[in-house]
Amino acid sequence: METIKLSAFRIKNFRSIIDSGWRSLANDGITILIGQNESGKTSVLEALQSFFDNMLLEDVLRSDNSLPVVSCKFRLEDKRTVVDLLDKKMLENEVFSILKEQKEFEITREWTSSQTNTLYISTADVHSFYSQKIEAQKLLEEKSKKEIESLLGDTDSLIKKLDAAEQEKTETQNELSAKRKELEQKQKALRRAKKPDQKLIAEKELDTCSREYKLFEDDFTQKLEIFEQLKNRTQELSEKISIGKLYQGLLQKQELLKGYLADCNNKISDLEHLYEISTHEKDKKGVLQKIHQQKQELSKLQQEIHSVDEQTRLQMFIATKVFNAGTRLKQAETEAQKEIFKLDKFFDMQRIGESLFKYIPVFEFFEDFSGLLPNKIDLEDILNENHHAEGYKAALNFLKLAGLEPSFFREKNHRILKQRIECLNSDITINFHDYWSQNVGKDNRIKLHFELEHYDYTVPEKSGKPYLEFWVKDNQERLYPKQRSRGVRWFLSFYLELKAAATRNNTNRVLLIDEPGLSLHARAQEDVLKVFEDLKTKMQVVYSTHSPHLVKPEKLYRILAVQRANESDDTSETLVLDPNSLSEASADTLSPIYSLMGIRLSEQQFIRSEKNIIVPDQISYYYLTYLSKIYPDMGDVTFIPATGIHTIPSLVNILSAWQVKYGLLLLGSNVDKVIEDLHYNSLLSKSGNSILHLKEFEIVEDLFSAIDFKKLILLQRIGITEKNSEFIAVNGLSRNILATNFVNNFNDAKFSYNDLDESTKENLEKLFAGIKKIL
Repeated sequence: METIKLSAFRIKNFRSIIDSGWRSLANDGITILIGQNESGKTSVLEALQSFFDNMLLEDVLRSDNSLPVVSCKFRLEDKRTVVDLLDKKMLENEVFSILKEQKEFEITREWTSSQTNTLYISTADVHSFYSQKIEAQKLLEEKSKKEIESLLGDTDSLIKKLDAAEQEKTETQNELSAKRKELEQKQKALRRAKKPDQKLIAEKELDTCSREYKLFEDDFTQKLEIFEQLKNRTQELSEKISIGKLYQGLLQKQELLKGYLADCNNKISDLEHLYEISTHEKDKKGVLQKIHQQKQELSKLQQEIHSVDEQTRLQMFIATKVFNAGTRLKQAETEAQKEIFKLDKFFDMQRIGESLFKYIPVFEFFEDFSGLLPNKIDLEDILNENHHAEGYKAALNFLKLAGLEPSFFREKNHRILKQRIECLNSDITINFHDYWSQNVGKDNRIKLHFELEHYDYTVPEKSGKPYLEFWVKDNQERLYPKQRSRGVRWFLSFYLELKAAATRNNTNRVLLIDEPGLSLHARAQEDVLKVFEDLKTKMQVVYSTHSPHLVKPEKLYRILAVQRANESDDTSETLVLDPNSLSEASADTLSPIYSLMGIRLSEQQFIRSEKNIIVPDQISYYYLTYLSKIYPDMGDVTFIPATGIHTIPSLVNILSAWQVKYGLLLLGSNVDKVIEDLHYNSLLSKSGNSILHLKEFEIVEDLFSAIDFKKLILLQRIGITEKNSEFIAVNGLSRNILATNFVNNFNDAKFSYNDLDESTKENLEKLFAGIKKIL
């Protein structure tokens, strides 16, 4: 079966979450968010849903105006690689080479406003390849922009010089023309002169005028040359100037349109807020119409922006070639169009992201599970798929689980039809009992039934028409779904929705569930977990909870702890801690786990009249309980956990009052104060009980050799030179998770006492021999 699973997520700038970091989902299909109220658990679920459905509510936006970024990693769990999900012809060679062996891909949805976002592949190597291309293009664009700005700045100066040169040329030309007329008059005067003295004077005046004319002529030639040079320079730059002015105009238009887009988005947000606070249906309808109109404007604006962006892109490619390569305009236009066509032939980050998005699981946020099963629904509404009919989806889920098609109700023989329905009722009840273990009263078990009935004369407008009627029955009462308790109604809705989801053709789903089973009894909450366990092979489940009944102690790897950075400040950022970091979580955050351990212990009725050993904490309890089962001839010993060494005196006092025989196991060198208090208060001497104090073992994990610690607990092959307790502390490892690894190995029968290292056996011999002695 072709399957793609959500493997990890990262959430940024979503309500109180600034950056969750990458957080992995549990491999077995169930991931649990634990934490106090207002810690941010629901925000995690809503962010994942926003990633999938492309919807962003205004109240998720942060006050610092940073916009959400949600990234998800997906893992292929079949023979395909990522490249098999894409059209290979549309991938550049470098991208194809990166993706052809990869079984995991990463997609990011990044909001650019409350109404708009981009979806793109963010797998590291692919993102790096495209980022380098984008950066190289940006450098070319920046270079061209600077040259355009410089050119247009120089052009203003050049045009001013050309205007001044033209004016000077014209003025000099006029002066030269005047001087030429004067020269012509002097020449005429010389020709008219008859007397020698007159000729002498005329010759002198002509000579003076000729020299002056020559000066004017040289000056004009020089100014004409300057003008022609400036004119030629201007003509040479005319192509670049026109490109630069057109490009700058497009950039200005882009900025203008961006402003219009922001205004349009703000108007839509304001109208949506107005719709939410409107109380009258007429007002809501009017606001809804305005929202529709504004969204039409938004759509037109986005189309115009896209068109201007394409024009700007083409103009930038042309400018880059003209300014950086010296290409002529016509040739640059042709080359730019060919280059853009070639680029558009291949996928970019957005198109790869959008293509991969089609294959990811469906994310479904279950909050109220589409309402309750109705008391009755017209068969016509079912057959006509009337989604607005009360309880339509819940009724459809019920019938889907019964395996019914619309043709089923076309059977004309009512006796046969009712008989078939009775058989189906039996099947549905049996299936429901697989998950609902609660009794009503002492022995009764509730049953689900539906019947086909017809309206009578009391409903004249529907008389004779068929309808389905639903019942939740026990041995004493037959009640409509709405007449049952809130807990039964919730679980019934939950059961129908999830089981129906599992029967759909596309079962590749991620179910996001916020606080399931709040209204249920503890045992019924365990029934919820039973449904999750049944569905985990068909779909992934991510849910938040405070309840210890929805957490399995041996599967703490499923947990993500959610808490505020400063737990006394509800405005501080949300942290999401993975299983390996649970040691950093506060006691309040981990309260479901601590409660869980206490619940499991209390269910065992473990305190006996003798052969009891008090141990410092729950983690020691789990290790020692399982180790005692494989240690030879250990006999029947019960371990009783305290909740830390500081609580040991109180526990000793209680057990002494109950006259219970017990021994006390203490580890490490930091327990002298406890021993002193016990002796000071004569708690041990009064009862005749003894202490086994093993100073060389700081915590119970130190009983294991480095070899066994790595093999059975750490599950890693690495070099360890220090004590196990020091290694745990230095690396900030979660002792709860490590204990879970050990318990799972034990339950899977992966080792026996003979498989343990000799050093471990020596430590256990010392431990259990000491326990036998004090007992």
